[in-house]
Amino acid sequence: MKTDTTPIGINRFKTHIPMTLINAFIIEDNVKTIHSFETFCIENSMTFSIIGKAKSVKEAVKEIPFLKPNLIIVSASKENINDFEILSNIDFLEAKFIFIGTNEKEAYQALKYNAVDFLLKPINFEELGTSLKKVMHHFERDLAYLQVLNGCNNEWLSQPAKDFFIVSSVDKIEIINFTDVLYCKADGKYTEFFLQNGDKIVSSKNIGEYQNIFPSASFFRIHNSSLVNVHKILRINKKDGLYCEFKNGVDLPVAKRKEKEFLKYLRVN
Repeated sequence: MKTDTTPIGINRFKTHIPMTLINAFIIEDNVKTIHSFETFCIENSMTFSIIGKAKSVKEAVKEIPFLKPNLIIVSASKENINDFEILSNIDFLEAKFIFIGTNEKEAYQALKYNAVDFLLKPINFEELGTSLKKVMHHFERDLAYLQVLNGCNNEWLSQPAKDFFIVSSVDKIEIINFTDVLYCKADGKYTEFFLQNGDKIVSSKNIGEYQNIFPSASFFRIHNSSLVNVHKILRINKKDGLYCEFKNGVDLPVAKRKEKEFLKYLRVN
């Protein structure tokens, strides 16, 4: 029987995904685990590069804004999980995340933070290769999303005055009409959309990106964490500040610094 001597990694497993270079930052304090990633990098240098390493999230946050990796591999230690919001709050950060850990219970944290995947230590190269393919799929979806936003996808989508936007998730692409949105709320680097039919849809894009593409005639950023459809506001309560009330019973506060601008936007004297 002939033995396959191809190094175990991405190159051994044929795929139709264009091989985009992954620039990874590793957050891990175990020398053997780091060495495993470095070995994988040598075997797959055309598609996988390590551009930085740190022992903890607190240490990594000093370098990541300058290196701008498109993948961050994070050890799911208690300290790193507690400090993870520091990474989530980096405004420009568009990196994907893979968590690594010593037990499957830690995989819950990966799901909580919308990670692409979770890998058990010691690192299995075949599983790592599969995870990196998932990362590449995410890159492809993000590119397709940007093409739609820029009107480059096809003639139908390139028509002016679109009345919808796109939210891409792991298993589907949501096409949402602006008129169906009650309001959006920021959750770290993610955005939650609350629709008039009661559905909630979560996007890995931050709320600022959606503010830039939402029609300004209908949507107003009343707070750093809230973008509202003014046509869906039932009433504005003025006791102890301004609050926008919606038909689902939710009251969203207007930031103090936004109150005058908001009333002017609504043409309220």
